[in-house]
Amino acid sequence: MNNINIREATARDIPAVVDLLMRLHNPRNKTRMKNWFMILMDGRHPHIDASNFIVAEDADNGRLAATATYMPWTYSYGGARVKGVRLEEVFCEPEYRGQGIMRRIVGWIEEITAREGVLFACVYGKNALYGHLGFTYGLPNEEEGYSYIVESEPVGKDLRIVKVGDEDIPAMAKLYEANYSRNLLATAIGETELNYMKNVYAEGEFYAVKRSGGKICGFFQTQCRDRRIYMMELDGSVSYHQLRPHLLAFCKKHGMEELKLKLGKTHPAYMVFDGLYHKELPSELGFVKVRDIPGFLMGIADVLAGQLAGSPYAHYTGAFTLAMHNRDEAYRLVFDEGRLAEIRPAAQEHGEVDIERGRFVRLLFGRVSPEEMDTEFSMYCFQNRDLRNLFAILFPEMQSHVVSVN
Repeated sequence: MNNINIREATARDIPAVVDLLMRLHNPRNKTRMKNWFMILMDGRHPHIDASNFIVAEDADNGRLAATATYMPWTYSYGGARVKGVRLEEVFCEPEYRGQGIMRRIVGWIEEITAREGVLFACVYGKNALYGHLGFTYGLPNEEEGYSYIVESEPVGKDLRIVKVGDEDIPAMAKLYEANYSRNLLATAIGETELNYMKNVYAEGEFYAVKRSGGKICGFFQTQCRDRRIYMMELDGSVSYHQLRPHLLAFCKKHGMEELKLKLGKTHPAYMVFDGLYHKELPSELGFVKVRDIPGFLMGIADVLAGQLAGSPYAHYTGAFTLAMHNRDEAYRLVFDEGRLAEIRPAAQEHGEVDIERGRFVRLLFGRVSPEEMDTEFSMYCFQNRDLRNLFAILFPEMQSHVVSVN
């Protein structure tokens, strides 16, 4: 067992951390990847720097044994803003594995972010690692979408696709808000993030959709090198059907035989491309961890109140105990006039709702519904039909789209 110290990285650690991560990725374009790591650590990223890299250092020889990065982020959950954190660049040197080092690093990150009001953590990768660290499969990511064969269509003169200027960024941020209403959980991206993506990270290019008079009515972000589109929004003055021939012509111009729309599962653009040959694009497995269930539920109390307000259970007043039957964990939820007013610890054996903790987290993030759980071999129960209906209303099955702002 090695003598390992866990700490925040400093500017002096940048060369060693970059070297470690370069060996993790072994990229074909080493210059491009190294530049990205430097951006993450040297202060050019709008939300993190070297201190967001938690490292494990071998006290006997000064070698870095492992690292993980945490990116504090604001997300839209049901239209409300909540604080989350995304883990990236999680790596432990092979000879140091099996000593619980990564569990210590993740615990360190959880302690830091809990003090900052973070409600959940997410990460993408392999279940063998993250399931062991208390994460539950619960999220898709930006890789979900569809690929279409590019065909030619007549192009009108009413719309133009031009490169975005800095003056377009405020309008783009406003347009992107439409993504929040389509998804339960979505990365909140504003002017600061768009400016970073355009002018600092600059791996992709932003294009504006403009009327002939010059007014911006939409935008999209593409990586022509990898032939994919990650972000695309229009205002109400133009439709995706009107944009389609212009977008297909754009693809032809840039040598793209396939149009890969990686826009999650709920984007309206898919409908107008439905007649073209297409295939589904797979997503990485996304994992989520909610350390503090009461804190998360109180953090989304406004969202829950909104769900109840438009339902047959509006103005619901009552209380019930939610028990995680596979954990020594239970809470008494008190509702008053359709609003979650209080959550307090309760005796685990007296739950009116019994459910596995991981399954409840999946309910929170819209990945499963009480109706679907009937077909699963998961132990759960609702004491009565009203509670089952309440859960179906409060936690609807719904897609999410979590974009990584590298």
